[in-house]
Amino acid sequence: MYRAEIACPVSFPRTPTLVVDLAQRSATLDRPAEGAHVQALRDRSLLTEVILGPGDGAGDDLLLVYRTIGAHDPGAGAILFRRAPGAADIVHPPAVRSLAQVLFDSLDAEEPNTPLLAHVAMALRTLVPAPPRDEPGAVRGGLAQWQQRRAIAYMEQRLDQSFPVADVADACGLSVNHFSRAFRRSMGKPPHRWLLDRRITRARELLRDTDLALADIALACGFAEQSHFTRVFTRLVGMPPGAWRRASE
Repeated sequence: MYRAEIACPVSFPRTPTLVVDLAQRSATLDRPAEGAHVQALRDRSLLTEVILGPGDGAGDDLLLVYRTIGAHDPGAGAILFRRAPGAADIVHPPAVRSLAQVLFDSLDAEEPNTPLLAHVAMALRTLVPAPPRDEPGAVRGGLAQWQQRRAIAYMEQRLDQSFPVADVADACGLSVNHFSRAFRRSMGKPPHRWLLDRRITRARELLRDTDLALADIALACGFAEQSHFTRVFTRLVGMPPGAWRRASE
């Protein structure tokens, strides 16, 4: 049987935190989550982020915090439902999307149904996997292996396009700052530098293996202008792309 209490009976926050007591299976609607609190959950690898699009639920974020009051519980952790542009490319299981919709619909009510919120939050805890802890092969403080694979695949598929780091972070379910720090720890360089190096590597492959014009290679590697491509290539490789092509023949 679920029990629930409303911590703020007069009004509830627009960006609420639902604190779920795992032992009592109760939930308390708390004050808005502070950035430092959310970051602390990330740093302790206790936070799972679920990215929602504009059509999923209401327009607010929501933090679910799972804990056993007064005792340690290995199931403790948190789920952050947050909004992000371009989230339509992220596919969640239908049950997760449906339960998220129930949460946001309940929070829109004049008097939130906290027993229902507790019930749905417990169901979501079983459906949304917790972030792996001490994952074999993962760098401490870096990306989880699935996040590293997804980030690399996302950028590899878009070497010929211009896109912000925020899009890659969203694909990994992380904030931009957290993603950038974790990516650098895992890959040894920030994401923008990794992408630039990969584009130059691709350019060298095209210079060596094809007869494409330099302007076409520049476009295929994500450079809007041949002059920019030439400057970057020369800075990183030590010679202009045309000279490098002749030297590689």
